Parts: sequence; structure tokens; C-alpha cells
Amino acid sequence: MRSGVKIRSVLKYALLVVVLSIVVSLLWLRWESSQPRDAWWTERQGRIEAIETDVSTTAYGQQSVSVRLTSDSGLAVFFRVVRSTASPGPRPVLVVLGGHRTGSDAVELFGNVGQHAVVGVDYPYDGPQKVKGALPIVKTIPKARQAFLDTVPAVSLVVDWLVEQSWVDPDRIILIGASLGVPFATTAAGRDPRIAGLILVHGAADNRLWLQTQVERRVDTEILHYPLATVLHWLAYGPVLDTREHIARVAPRPVLIIGARDDERTPAGQAELLFDAAGEPRRLRFTDGQHIQPNRPEIIAELLRVADEELDFLSR
Repeated sequence: MRSGVKIRSVLKYALLVVVLSIVVSLLWLRWESSQPRDAWWTERQGRIEAIETDVSTTAYGQQSVSVRLTSDSGLAVFFRVVRSTASPGPRPVLVVLGGHRTGSDAVELFGNVGQHAVVGVDYPYDGPQKVKGALPIVKTIPKARQAFLDTVPAVSLVVDWLVEQSWVDPDRIILIGASLGVPFATTAAGRDPRIAGLILVHGAADNRLWLQTQVERRVDTEILHYPLATVLHWLAYGPVLDTREHIARVAPRPVLIIGARDDERTPAGQAELLFDAAGEPRRLRFTDGQHIQPNRPEIIAELLRVADEELDFLSR
């Protein structure tokens, strides 16, 4: 009898230790994910120490340059540039942060870029793209979290390189954040005044709510939606990459917000909330159809048309 009582007592205290450990870990994560990073981002950006390039030609006869920059801080970023070499004069540059699996390949979605230059930036993540199993997922979390923080200074490192190129109009460097790229693009534009204008495509003002929508699409158990989204929000540094906070810092540079009328991945009303949070000058437009994806060329074509129509507004 006494032995049974002792076992129950040990199990009770062991459970208490586990629960307290989880609570303390979550409290630390919540605190750590919201600490100011401006000074850290500046230090992490550093100065370009090494440049590697590889030149090829697109199907449209335009030049495609793959570039890898390494900072003296150790930060490395890979991106691709597509432009026409027919007219060497300075031109507007569209720097694109898309979905995590699109990255630098986003330049291929633009087809013939005309008189623009288009830059597709890879997220600075060097872990596996597809992970299965609890242990492999846990092992990738530190690398993913580092990439979330590194993306903001990586964008500025790309701008460091762009402003030194003779074919770049430094007054017309436009940053585009699409879907997952919205919070990173907004934060980068808010802290880097060299970015002349910002386009946010099919994104949300509330990062945690956006994550909850993605969780709901994959997890059937409703009671788990809020807590899972909250933990993911902290893991992804959602509080420090707060889209609503950083978009206000872009003014007086122009912001173009593009929503989708039938967006299945972004909660309703988020485009309007982004517009409300932005300073002047700002514009809000909508595309027909669903959320932007590489396999939805009609949506991408409409987005490019809108961007062309608004280029003067974005670079004024």
C-alpha cells in the first residue's frame, strides 16, 4: 500500500515539474519573441564581404544573374535578378519576397520583365524544405527561427548591392511582400529608407490570426487552433515582426495593398486593416479570384498589371 502511495506521489510531482517546465518555456518564448531587434538587425546586416555571381539568359532573351552575398557578420543571402540589357540606363527595380518555396524562383513568374528589373530573394534558411516526424521538426526549429530574424537584414543587404549597380534607379527600388513575405517586407521597408515604395499582396495585418487560418486548414481539432497558432506566432517572431506596427513606419513613402476577393488563406477584412494601419500615401486594390500561388498564372498576371499601373504612385 505504502509503495503504491509513493509511486503516485512521485508521478504527481513529476507531472507538476513537467507542467511548470512547459509554462516557463512558453513564458520565455513569449518574452524572447517580442524583444526589440533594430540594433541586432543593423549589426547582422553588416557590410558585404564576398560576392558570387552566375550569369545566364532567360527564355525571353533577358539576362538572369544569380547572386550570393556574404556579409562580414556571416549573414548570407541568395537572389536572382532578371532584366533586359537592351537599354543600359537606370530602371525601376522590383524586389520580391514571396512564399517560402518560391524564393528566388519568383522571377520566373514575371515572364518578360520589360523595362523593369525583378529581384527574387531566397529566405536565408539552410535547413531541409520538407520535414516529417516530430524529432526532425524539432531539430529544424532553431534554423527556421534564425531565418525569420535574418530575412529583414538580408533584404537590406540586397539593397546595399543594388544601389551600387549602374542599371538601378536608386529612387525606384520597390519591395513586394506576397503572402508569407508580407511581415518581412513590411518590417524591412519600415527600417530601410532606401526602399522607395512597398507593395503588400494578399497579406494580413494580424500575423497570429493569419497563422491560425493556416492551422485551421491542416488541423481538424478546433480546440487546438488557437494555442497552436499562438505558439507558432512566437516561434516565428511574430510580435517583433508585427505587420501593423511596421507598416506605419513606411510613411511618407507610398504603400500599395492588394487583397484578393476570394482569398481562402487570409482572414476577411485583413487588407482593409492593413490599409487603415498604413500612413499616407496609400492605396488599396483587389484582384479577382483566390490567394496568389505559382500555379495560378491568371492571378499573377493581374498582379503584374496592377503593379505596372501603380508604378508612378510607388516611386514618386
